[in-house]
Amino acid sequence: MFHPEQVKSYILHPEHIVSNTALRYFEDSFLYENDTALMPLLLEKLKQSKQAKIHLFRGYKFPQTEETIRELLALCQSPAYDNNTKFHLKNMLYHSDPQLLDPFVEFIEKDPVWKKRVQQKRNLSIMDDQELVSAFQLFIEQSADKYINELDTTYGDEIVNELSRRKCIDPDTVLQKLDAYNPDDLSYETSFFAQLAGAMKLEAAIPLLCGLLGAKDEWLPEKAIEALVHIGTTSVVTTLADRYFAANGEYFRLYASDVFGRIKLPASEEALLTLLPEEQNLTFATRLADGLCELGSSKGLPLVQAMVEEGYDRGLMSLTESIYGYCVISNTPHPSLPQWKKELDMEEARQARRQQELERMFAIPGLQGGLNTPYTNPNKVGRNDPCPCGSGKKYKKCCGA
Repeated sequence: MFHPEQVKSYILHPEHIVSNTALRYFEDSFLYENDTALMPLLLEKLKQSKQAKIHLFRGYKFPQTEETIRELLALCQSPAYDNNTKFHLKNMLYHSDPQLLDPFVEFIEKDPVWKKRVQQKRNLSIMDDQELVSAFQLFIEQSADKYINELDTTYGDEIVNELSRRKCIDPDTVLQKLDAYNPDDLSYETSFFAQLAGAMKLEAAIPLLCGLLGAKDEWLPEKAIEALVHIGTTSVVTTLADRYFAANGEYFRLYASDVFGRIKLPASEEALLTLLPEEQNLTFATRLADGLCELGSSKGLPLVQAMVEEGYDRGLMSLTESIYGYCVISNTPHPSLPQWKKELDMEEARQARRQQELERMFAIPGLQGGLNTPYTNPNKVGRNDPCPCGSGKKYKKCCGA
């Protein structure tokens, strides 16, 4: 299996597929927490390549130092980087610890989004415990009947982080909220309490969080995954593995299969090696195989290779990319490496041609507006309203799912 220090240096690897594999290793598993060595590596990689192929979004929450903040600001002002890259760099700045920001007040004042984020964090930090709990309750109440993209989820994250740091909500209260999950509840209460359980690393919440993976919800299973990974203990892995084939719900294995590779423990490798040969669903098996690559499992290499050669869910992901990244980082001289590299280069070239075609198409006058502008219905459908398709179901359980 991979070790974090082994993977870290591959952030600087010249091939973006390998570099992105290394970034994902840390971002997917919360192993970035308290590691200030990651952001300098990511910024060095960006300066080396100056390409949008680097998955900068994976570094949004990497811990900052005053030096990396200064460097991010310089990159944001450089003409060498496009607006898309600067968008990602600004999101890194927005996640900075306010305690590091006193030297940068002038820049913060000029950026309304950054200014708002800093003020939100500082307001939360000066609340007493009861005020903080009340702010959390109000945020949840105001989330009812809203779409996810209408929520200030970053603010919700900050409240959860502050609650977790202070431990001012009793663990039993968190467990009760998770246990009381009601699929017809239109708020995001269970989702944010699941997130809080993860941030507090409540092992007692593991069975309840596992149960939420099968929820027919827009967002809840993803938050349950994050919480389980954040807890990240052997108990998470064994509980999930025991339930994997026995659990009811058509979505359970879809989400459960995404957990094991993100928890970097020997128990995860053992679970994947046991579950993958028994999994008959190609999509779920693809996720499990990818998990073996993400862990850096040498024992899993023959299983993954067999799927690459015999077939997997190519619409979900590229297992060729997964196995290639594993082999490079593990320094495995696999005889198929040149062929996999050729396939990946061909696919990248195909995507580049497609991107150029799209850019040419949208450069043609008339394709950017007028009759070609998509129609948007001005009458918004609420999540609890009947679905306009006529099914008789609520919108959130039908076309809005």
